[in-house]
Amino acid sequence: MRITVTEPENLARLLARAGHAPDLRCGGRGTCGRCRVQLLSGEWESDGHRISAPAEALACRTRLAGAAGEVEFTPAPAYGDVASRWHSRPLPERSESVIGVDLGTTTIAAVKIRAARIVGRAGCFNAQNRYGDNVVSRINAAAADLAGLQQAVRSSVDGLLEELGAADVCRIAVAGNTVMTTLFHGIDPSPIGVLPFTPPVRVFPAAAWRGIPLLTVPCIAGYVGGDLTAGWHETLPAVGDMLVDIGTNCEIMFHTASGIVCTAAAAGPAFEGAGLHFGCRAAAGAIDHYQGPGRFSVLGGGEPRGLCGSAFIDFLAVERKAGHLNEFGRYEPRAETMTVAPGIFVHEYDIEQLLKAKAAVWAGIRTLEEYCGRRANRIYLAGGFAQNLDLEHAVAIGMLPERTYEIVGNTSLGGAARLAAAPETMAELERLIDLPREVPLNTLPGFEDNFIDGLLLP
Repeated sequence: MRITVTEPENLARLLARAGHAPDLRCGGRGTCGRCRVQLLSGEWESDGHRISAPAEALACRTRLAGAAGEVEFTPAPAYGDVASRWHSRPLPERSESVIGVDLGTTTIAAVKIRAARIVGRAGCFNAQNRYGDNVVSRINAAAADLAGLQQAVRSSVDGLLEELGAADVCRIAVAGNTVMTTLFHGIDPSPIGVLPFTPPVRVFPAAAWRGIPLLTVPCIAGYVGGDLTAGWHETLPAVGDMLVDIGTNCEIMFHTASGIVCTAAAAGPAFEGAGLHFGCRAAAGAIDHYQGPGRFSVLGGGEPRGLCGSAFIDFLAVERKAGHLNEFGRYEPRAETMTVAPGIFVHEYDIEQLLKAKAAVWAGIRTLEEYCGRRANRIYLAGGFAQNLDLEHAVAIGMLPERTYEIVGNTSLGGAARLAAAPETMAELERLIDLPREVPLNTLPGFEDNFIDGLLLP
């Protein structure tokens, strides 16, 4: 797509105002390279340097330095509804129209419910992405622009309500990790960013949105949020079962005979494609499954533009089995990249980031099991990333231990939908957040060894 620019303002902000917000997962620091554009004409300035078109530049670091200029860029793909599905017990049958919302760090999903049926689904990218791609960057940004972060996430939700139609809705409920939830309510999350990571609030007051009653799923701890509260309430794990919500922050709850314990492991954003050369989110144009060079499936069909998290897991498993990757994730024979599709490759740097992410998940599960003195009977896998995951490949690369698994999808959204449909469940949710005992992984013996083990490909 091409546009003509006549204002000497930051190019990323101009694109966002025109409805083409670029991917600023690095917070506009110019480190992720996701907002790269082609300057076709005009004089420009980027990081203090004068640039004459034609040239390539990062929109977040560039502004017009002349009278006018033309820019060419690739619009962000449509979000789709890949993260708006879950599996749990039926919703209560009531005639009211309600909306449930999952406040994700990267994406936001919403459903409209009537008489226990989903009558509408909608999703979008969280407009807070321009402040960075993880909760720590959002906490840091809130120190300078809390109101901006709140406005960004609320504008995203507003768009979903418009899409679903809120005129007949009698109640809205939201669920999300603790940082996203506090930012949504305009509460400073800074205490979560420093020891002992205490959330400023866990139970949020009832409010209103456009005059519609608004409920919020309560949070458990600083890094174990309402998304896991909702997921636990949806799956109701028996004694011996574990719930693992895999995302940028991998949250885990384990139901043992002596009680419920919970923890969180910082997996990082690699599973969502952040920081990888051809990483992308699970939307149209993304390779979602990979069987070998030139053999893959693409969400929505058509030509691929990159690989989403599930495809990267496939890549590690397939190429390790083929002997093209050694246990350290290095190519054999020696190379820096491997081509998976025309113009699309996986760099050894990408593999390094993926190994760190999968090691965090492995170490989180195994360390918590060791601390509790038993293995999980069944592990419920929640979150949008897990929804497309090939379990055999995840086990083969040492991301998940060999256990019985059940993929349950976006149970955070499911829990928000249930709370919207049956507000009396709030009492049970508030009771639930006091049951788990939080165990910081870095205080447990064996975590470092498990993490190091997880960095290897079996």
